Amino acid sequence: MKRIFVDANIVIDLLCERYPWFSSVMRIFSMADRGQIELYCSSLSLGTASYLMETRKMSPQDIFEGIDLLCQMCTPTTVDASVVRQALDSGFTDFEDALQHYSAMTVDAECIVTRNKKDFSSSEIPIYELEDFMALLDNDK
Repeated sequence: MKRIFVDANIVIDLLCERYPWFSSVMRIFSMADRGQIELYCSSLSLGTASYLMETRKMSPQDIFEGIDLLCQMCTPTTVDASVVRQALDSGFTDFEDALQHYSAMTVDAECIVTRNKKDFSSSEIPIYELEDFMALLDNDK
């Protein structure tokens, strides 16, 4: 698998250094930094992450630098009117996850990595919980 889309919770785990997930998430982003995988996240995730970073009393400079660094490893995808309409018309019960899913489809993502697989039950893209994706990476060695 080369085209990986990461859900908002994975982006937040990285930018807010949330444990115990941070080390696994850092490994995924490091692989992208080395060019081993293509990593994508929705632009919506960046806004959500910046808000949570603010609530953790991070400085505006640290927030901008963190998001800039993330964008060097991970390409933001669009959340436009088409993505919103697809999400509204979908069978998803969680609107934010529907937005993530249809944003991932705009880049032909091969899978979505998340920590809430149950919310993606209507997905047309394979979904991996973080732990399962890490095991898959270990098996590909």
